[in-house]
Amino acid sequence: MTVTGVSETWQARISLKQAAQLRRDAELLGLDSRTEIVKAALNLLQRHAAEERMAQSVDAFYGGAEPPLPIGVRTR
Repeated sequence: MTVTGVSETWQARISLKQAAQLRRDAELLGLDSRTEIVKAALNLLQRHAAEERMAQSVDAFYGGAEPPLPIGVRTR
């Protein structure tokens, strides 16, 4: 990891097969560079972690019991 000013550079070695798939994915999503691909992937990782933190906080609040459904949601 390299730190320059207010940012860091992270690197990862990936297989040629995965790199080719990422290039196809990037083209489909309109991402123009490897930097954009990595930033998009890191944003997804952060979103997933935030969702997991929320789920864990709900579990902790309800102590393992089933949380109630939101208002307006009907059950059968």
